[in-house]
Formats: sequence, structure tokens, C-alpha cells
Amino acid sequence: MKNKVSINDLKLGMYIVELDRPWESVPFESPFDLQGFTITAVDEILRLQELCRYVYIDPELGVGAARYLSEEHNLTELGGLVNKTADALPLQDFYPEQVTVEEELNQAQEILEDSRVVYDKVIQDIQAGNVTDTKAVKKVVNSLVESVLRNAAATAWLVRLKQRDETSYSHAISVCVMALTLGRFLGLPKNDLETLGVAALLQDLGKVKLPQELLSKAAKLTRKEREALKTHVEISVLLINSMEDVSNKVTNIVALHHERFDGSGYPRKFSRSQIDTLAAIAGLVDSYEAMTAERPYRKAKTSFQALMELYEERDKTFPGGLVEQFIQCIGIFPVGSFVELNTGEIGVVVSRNRVQQLKPRVMVLTEPSGEKMSQPQAIDLAAQYLVPAKTPRTITKIVEPEQYDLDPSQFFF
Repeated sequence: MKNKVSINDLKLGMYIVELDRPWESVPFESPFDLQGFTITAVDEILRLQELCRYVYIDPELGVGAARYLSEEHNLTELGGLVNKTADALPLQDFYPEQVTVEEELNQAQEILEDSRVVYDKVIQDIQAGNVTDTKAVKKVVNSLVESVLRNAAATAWLVRLKQRDETSYSHAISVCVMALTLGRFLGLPKNDLETLGVAALLQDLGKVKLPQELLSKAAKLTRKEREALKTHVEISVLLINSMEDVSNKVTNIVALHHERFDGSGYPRKFSRSQIDTLAAIAGLVDSYEAMTAERPYRKAKTSFQALMELYEERDKTFPGGLVEQFIQCIGIFPVGSFVELNTGEIGVVVSRNRVQQLKPRVMVLTEPSGEKMSQPQAIDLAAQYLVPAKTPRTITKIVEPEQYDLDPSQFFF
């Protein structure tokens, strides 16, 4: 049995049995052959996206379930996309969760604080012309990798809460954690996760050398100012090259993270296969984090708005398949989202449900009356059938905690 699948809907573990063109007309390289193959790496998905519009898979030879997206599907709402992709082939669980969110929170908090201390020290060393302690950078990134592998939701949740609670919380750390979360979701090997994490943490170092008034300007940048800002990529590469024991892979990711799939990026105008997969991940996450962060000249976009924009620009700014995987990774209700339930209670999403996207795990913070709970209650919205006598809770909308006089940090730290 074979099923037709759009190249934008390919998953790791699928077995390709037929292309939308003759095998001999496609310049495949190892590990691809003319008898079919199992997709084992993100690079292979991106390669197929360059060569084909759709392929045929055999679900009996690969991972997965019964339903697939057609290549003609049209997104009108992000929720529609995530619900549809939830019905498509699920990814095998490359990194099963080792601990619960609650069990990881304390350790993740310590690691994030160490990360901020190390990153601040890197900035201070660059400004003072001192040698950067790359061993400390690698050590803290390795700790972040281990935390994300144990439970990605805990680390992502803390980053979101800290972003709300501390306006100075580093964009670099947010990008690093998000890149590792996506990398984990894609099943990247641990050594690639470590490389990606170091690069994501250091990729914007060059901005330290740019005028502060340029970085903090509240008005729209002029063309000359935009060109000056773009130089941070080359400066970052120079700074990283001056560090001891930093791999060329890290430098390559940093050099390419502002390149775009259609060649519209900078500084080299690279496109498609010229852009390394890890660099595409770093660039995609950097764009999402930038869109959802407050800026002096604009308000932050919601996660919904940012994901919609990225989806509409798929195969222009970033590979369509990678964008859709990212949307699956983030979901309709990202970890850290504050939500209102049909009961009137307010809670925060602490972990996602990849199968039932509308039913994440929520920490309920207030009573239906609006009174704050002294002991927040964790509710798994997907497991409510275990208590059929109660009215099932559902999420009605995403809200801002300030509207309900909620200080996220008071509940957890």
C-alpha cells in the first residue's frame, strides 16, 4: 500500500517508495537509492523539498498512522493547520521525557540562571577586550541540552515566565532554548544539539560592537541604518573565530542564520541547499523570538500571529517542511501561554499534547471567581475522561496575565 504525501508534510521515519518523477531524473546522492529509502534526517527532507512536489510512502515500512495531508490543503487558521498535522504521521519519540515538568523546574531554573551569568560574562569580556571563556559557554550549553532532553517544556516555560517578569532577560538565551527545543523535536543527535545551542547563544554577539542608539532606536531604521545593523553577522563571525576551541560548524551556523530560502537574506544572499539545516533552524527560531518580543518601535506579535506569518512565508524565508515542523513543535497553545478556561479559571500552559493539540496540561492559577489560588492545580485537559462526573475543562482563549493582576513568578519561585 502506498500513500501520496506533499513534500511539506514529510516526517522522519517515513519510507519513500516513489517520487513525482522518474528516479533516474533526480540527482540523488547517498543514502538515497533507486529502490526506496527511509527518511532518517532533516537534511533528507529538505533535499526532497528541493527536488519534488510530492512523493509516495509506504506506511507499513515506515513509522506512522493512517491519514496524511494533501498538497492542496489551504490554511485559513493556525488551529486548522495544527489540527490537520496532528492527524498526519506523528514523529517517533526520539527523546522520551525522563521527568515531569515539576521535577525539572528547580534544576532548569538553576541552569537558566547560570546561562545568563555566563552570557553576561561573555559580553563583558568582549567589551573589555578580554579572552572569552569558551569552556564555560560549552558547559552551560551542555547543561541546557540535558535539561531540554529531560523535559523541554520545563525549560521553555521558565524562559517565557522570565521574559514577562524581567524585561532585560536575554534574547540569546531564549533563542538558544527554543532552538534546542525544536532540535529535540526533530530528533537531532545530541552532538548537533550542542553545536546548535552554542551557535544560537552566540549568533548575535556582533551587536555588542554596534552603537547602542542604533539598537535601541524607537523609530523605523533608515536604509543606511539597516545596512549597518546587518554587519553584526560578520562581526559575530570574527568574534567567534577569535575564541578558542569553537568548531567551524558553530561559525557556519552564525554566518548563515540570516540567509533565507529564497535568497533574500544577508550577507551572502545564499539560498536553498546553500543554507545548512542547523543554520535554517537557528534563523527560524531567531525570527520567531524577534517577532514575539517587545520592541521600542512596535508591540510584540502573539505566537499565533508570528506562526501565521512564518507559515504564509514558507518556502520563501524558510523551507516549508521546517516551518510546519516548527508549528507542530510550538502548537496552538505554546508552553508559557496564559489561557482562560470555560469555567472562568485562568491558567498557564505547562506542557503540550502533541496528539490532542487543544488539550495541553494547564496549571490553574485562579478560581472561577477570579480569586488567586493559594496552591495552583495542574490539570491534564486530555485526561479528564478519567473523571467523567465532572464538566470537562476546555480552553476558550489566550489572555494576558496583567489583565487578571497575575504575577507569574509569585506562583513558582
